[in-house]
Amino acid sequence: MKHQTNSLDINLALIRNHLEQIQVIYTDVDGTFVHAGCLFRNPFGYTLHNAEAIYHLLTAGVDVVMTSGREKEKLKETARLLGFRNYIANLGMEIVYNQGERVITHYGMEVADAAELKQRIRQSGVLEALQQRFPERIRPYEPWASALRTHLLLIGEIDYQEAVRWMAQHFPQFRIIDNGAVPAEGEFRHPHAFHILPRNAGKRAAVAIDKRERHLRREQTIGIGDSLEDLSLAQEVGIFFLLEEQLPVEYPNVIRVPNRDGEAFSRIVHFLRENGFIRKEES
Repeated sequence: MKHQTNSLDINLALIRNHLEQIQVIYTDVDGTFVHAGCLFRNPFGYTLHNAEAIYHLLTAGVDVVMTSGREKEKLKETARLLGFRNYIANLGMEIVYNQGERVITHYGMEVADAAELKQRIRQSGVLEALQQRFPERIRPYEPWASALRTHLLLIGEIDYQEAVRWMAQHFPQFRIIDNGAVPAEGEFRHPHAFHILPRNAGKRAAVAIDKRERHLRREQTIGIGDSLEDLSLAQEVGIFFLLEEQLPVEYPNVIRVPNRDGEAFSRIVHFLRENGFIRKEES
C-alpha cells in the first residue's frame, strides 16, 4: 500500500494508528529544516516558521536528533546553537549523545578506527572502477572528500539505480548513497553528492542502535527527510514524512509532504501539536 497524498489531515487516521506521544524526531538537516544552510530562510526570503517549530519541540521536551552526512565535529556547534543534545553524524556512523559526552561508532565492518575504514574502501578499487563504469560522470567531491575521515564522497551525474545494481554485483561489501542535489560545479550542471560506505552502515542502522540504547519504541518516534537514505528510516520509526515529491514510496507508514516553500518541517510540527502528538507548552 502506497500513500502518495500531500495532505496531513487526510492521513490523520494512519498517523493515529502508528504514533503515540512523540519523544524523538529523527530529521535530516539541509533541505529539511534549513535552506541554503540558513535556519531563517526559505526559497523566497526570510522566515521564522521552522525556527518557531524547533522552539515548540524544545519546550515540549521532544528530542530533535539531526541525522546528517556531516561529521560529528561539524554538527556539534549546530547542535549547541539550536539546543539539541543528541545527533547522528556521518551518515549514521557516529551516534552522539549529550553533544559529545558519549559517541557510539557503527562502521558496518570490522575496522580499528575511521582511518582504517577509509583506507579499506580506497584500497578496494571501488572508486577507480566506478569512474571506469561512468567515465567523466563522477569524481571525488573536493575539498570535502579529502577532509572526510571515514569514507568516500563523490559528485557526479550518473544513473543512480544503475550504479546501485553495479555496486551490488561488483562490490557487494559496499553501497552507494545518493545524498541529494548539490550546486552546479565545473562540468556538472545538475549534480548529486554520492557516498561510498559499507553495506551495513547508514542512517537506518544508527536509528536502530539509538532506539535500543534508549529503549524507544517506534510509536514514539518519527522521521523527516528528503532523500532515499532518509526514507530508509521508515523501517524504524512510527511515521516518516517525506519532503521529496519524486521519490517512490514503498512503506505503508510514509506520508509525502510537499516542501516547495521550504517550510514543510514547520507544518508537520504544527499538525502534530494540534493533534496531540506533541505536548503544547502552557501559556
